[in-house]
Amino acid sequence: MERKGFYHICTDGNALSWMFKDDQDFIAGINRIGICKIISGVLVWAYTLMDNHVHLLLNGTLPMCKSFIDKYKLLTGKWISHKYKISKQIKELPVSIIPLKTEEDILETLAYIDRNSIVAGFQGLPSEYTWGSSCLLFRDTDCSMFRSLKEFSSNQLRDLLKTRITLPEDWTINEQGMLNPECFTECQKVEALFRTPVRYLYYITKKLEGKIDLALSQGQKTFIRDKELRLITIDLCKQNFSTDDVGKLDVKSRLTLARILRRDYASTTKQIARMLHLDADLLKGFV
Repeated sequence: MERKGFYHICTDGNALSWMFKDDQDFIAGINRIGICKIISGVLVWAYTLMDNHVHLLLNGTLPMCKSFIDKYKLLTGKWISHKYKISKQIKELPVSIIPLKTEEDILETLAYIDRNSIVAGFQGLPSEYTWGSSCLLFRDTDCSMFRSLKEFSSNQLRDLLKTRITLPEDWTINEQGMLNPECFTECQKVEALFRTPVRYLYYITKKLEGKIDLALSQGQKTFIRDKELRLITIDLCKQNFSTDDVGKLDVKSRLTLARILRRDYASTTKQIARMLHLDADLLKGFV
């Protein structure tokens, strides 16, 4: 089974002039995080929604995280198509997925995501930005603002949330129709990682944009080492062909796996060739 990890996911802020135009759009965007968490099975550690892009820090396997953002894009595109009568606004939106290897990577990425609002010009502290998870940290939430989902019928929830996905009954929602992000965000784990508000503020004040923006710009390239990808390839063999030995597969079957490795793991042609014992020239035109 593929190992779970931490991934920084960001849509391309230069590709669109907007993703969210008004509060209704942002509320629906927050709700989609909870919905996509249930669908994909990831853990959501942080998020920030800006007017033309999103940042997320997710914990799960790479396919789980990719499933999350693919579904998020799909649902966002449907929302925009229905509300604004604009099609294909989101479908081809580029996404960077960066694996985080160390605790320091995770801490800096959490801070980077929370800093995004002020770097973009928000006139306030990140903790005051409604559409980011910083507002959930190191503070008490007024639970009286929220009602339990079990107070609503399935039809009412479908109308409110625009989904047929069954959400946990202990989740809550406010009068504006926004799910309580504390229900689907790992706030306590984030706080435990930072340990104290003072340490959190230390990271928030660090200028991390140059370092992390560079990683994001390279996010379509492979960051999975051969050792990890070899385990992934064996798991894919088992799932698709009931064997853990790539050498037993014919060329057609290996090319099927090659396409999966390129599509789901952004592996390079040379790396795929190494994993599947194929000539790199043979792969050209197939992946």
